[in-house]
Amino acid sequence: MNCAYHSQNPAVVQCNGCGKPLCPGCDHRIKGFPYCQDCIVVGVDLLRQRNQSNYIPFVKKQTSPFIATLLSFICPGLGAAYNGQTVKALVYFGVFIGLFQMAVLTGAPLFFLGFIGMSFFAALDAWRTAQAIRSGLTPDVAEDIFVKRFSGNPKLWGIVLSGLGLAFLMQSVFPVRGLIRGLLPLMLIGLGIYVLRGYIFKPKNGEEKQPHYDVNGPAPVFASALSESNYRRDDYDSQSDYSGRSQAGGWKNR
Repeated sequence: MNCAYHSQNPAVVQCNGCGKPLCPGCDHRIKGFPYCQDCIVVGVDLLRQRNQSNYIPFVKKQTSPFIATLLSFICPGLGAAYNGQTVKALVYFGVFIGLFQMAVLTGAPLFFLGFIGMSFFAALDAWRTAQAIRSGLTPDVAEDIFVKRFSGNPKLWGIVLSGLGLAFLMQSVFPVRGLIRGLLPLMLIGLGIYVLRGYIFKPKNGEEKQPHYDVNGPAPVFASALSESNYRRDDYDSQSDYSGRSQAGGWKNR
């Protein structure tokens, strides 16, 4: 059997991806397994397509850090909306309103300091993000832990909004000011545990999810098949003239 690329050279191995016969000059090894040049090109294209899905464009925008900070002081979250981070703006605004309402309902100074600190934090984050955008970096909306939990999670939004609405209703209709003072801190603790659960309770085998391949195990196949129907692994049986040679060094002993 001759090589698929050099018909004058005898083949010593076959491609692990498509089964083409290969001569020593076309025997390209990846983790100990032979691959032809076509399968390598297909594998590189697949890796490029996978990396393009996580690509962040490098685009400069004329955002003003001063305007972003000023808008955040006027209304927390408005500076993030000015920077193009809609989800972060909604999260910051919701947190600010929740802390303010809990300060009104409970009268605790902790919640009062909380919504004041949230205002300064939103302004500082808007300033930092606007500077990053001006330098050409496009920040990820789900970069922060808190924003990541709220983004694309309608169940969490529903729980938080329902809890706040229930607190408003109970405060307006029933004289349960003492119950609200005890219930709201528990709601905050539960919300904090939910937000940080993926970072506190990490799985023990989290780092072992990636498969390992070696020369003794099955080979990772870059492409299941190519368009050529002439070169299939089923076309070569154990009685071929090079099946008894080792894939690594059979051609050296000729």
